[in-house]
Amino acid sequence: MSRKYTPKGFAEPKTPYGAPRSGGLDAEEIAQGKRKLPAPETLPDGTTRYFLVLGPKGRVLLPADMRAAMGLEQGDVITAWLKDGEVRLHSHLHGLRKIQVEASSMAKGTVYASDELIAERRAEAAKEAEETLRWLRERKKKRR
Repeated sequence: MSRKYTPKGFAEPKTPYGAPRSGGLDAEEIAQGKRKLPAPETLPDGTTRYFLVLGPKGRVLLPADMRAAMGLEQGDVITAWLKDGEVRLHSHLHGLRKIQVEASSMAKGTVYASDELIAERRAEAAKEAEETLRWLRERKKKRR
């Protein structure tokens, strides 16, 4: 009785969740439109993963459902970051909302930030005035 051979490591059979490889026949066929990219996939953490093709002059076409989810229309400006080989994009509206949420969490107090700043500046000015008076008194004493 023979045992069925089970491949190990990189030789494992392909799964339907495998991404297309860079370069090779798959990439050429996809770039020429002969073969479709896998459909968007929702990962366990709720992230939706899209496969995109890098076109002429480095252009990437964002699928319509991704643009709709981001609230983007033609001509909108998006912000992009590149960190450790990973690109991250967001719409300006999303960035504004993030700033508003962060600012609202800071503004939960009963005192305005401007009032706090004015109070700090006045306290610093009073401290400087006190130090100046002390210095002038010591100087007068030394002159006598």
